[in-house]
Amino acid sequence: MLDIAIDPRRRLYVIASSDGVRCLGFDKARDHARRIADCLMRPDLQPTPEEEGTPAGYRKYLSAIQAWLDSPRAEETYFGPGCSKELASALEACRHSRSKVHLVVGDTGTGSVAFDDNDVVGRIGRSHGALKVPLLLEDGQAFGSPVTCGRVLAILDWETGLALYRHPGYRPPELKLAFCEHESRPWSVMHRDSTIARFADIGKAGAYIAFMRGASVEPRFFR
Repeated sequence: MLDIAIDPRRRLYVIASSDGVRCLGFDKARDHARRIADCLMRPDLQPTPEEEGTPAGYRKYLSAIQAWLDSPRAEETYFGPGCSKELASALEACRHSRSKVHLVVGDTGTGSVAFDDNDVVGRIGRSHGALKVPLLLEDGQAFGSPVTCGRVLAILDWETGLALYRHPGYRPPELKLAFCEHESRPWSVMHRDSTIARFADIGKAGAYIAFMRGASVEPRFFR
């Protein structure tokens, strides 16, 4: 028997084990089950609306995971919910080529860039767990962060700057540099009249703008 509690307010399954307690969101469980059901062409694995947020919904998620592990596709890279075929192909090509890339991340619904400079530059690898998900490996690192496929707007080749993948809604952000009266960081980077970053040095501010617009600038130059 599963030792599972339901937290409807936070929309979480709360699962107890000998190692403690872990949580899984209703939406995440549902979306992964749907993804696997579609990939394996197994309509019996599709969660129903009535199962969402119930122990039956969590069991359906577990059944989907087990079905993937029992299938011939278990040794493939698993691309989770929100990953298009085009993005999956680009990530897999990058994994095989070992090319260094810059992932531009943000809101795939609006195309808005998130202005993240952490965990966005490196090489594509993959995990060794039950679900072999794509990872971003920084230089010299054997372990990395999972690629959140549902947030990837573009994959840019680090050496050439060319787009290896581009979401239809992605547009490089329009950024401008402004001087402000801040005592220690007088150089502001503006986006749509909002300050997104401040710098003490104009060169670092310029490097930040270039990076956020897709140029191959090492983040250490502006951090």
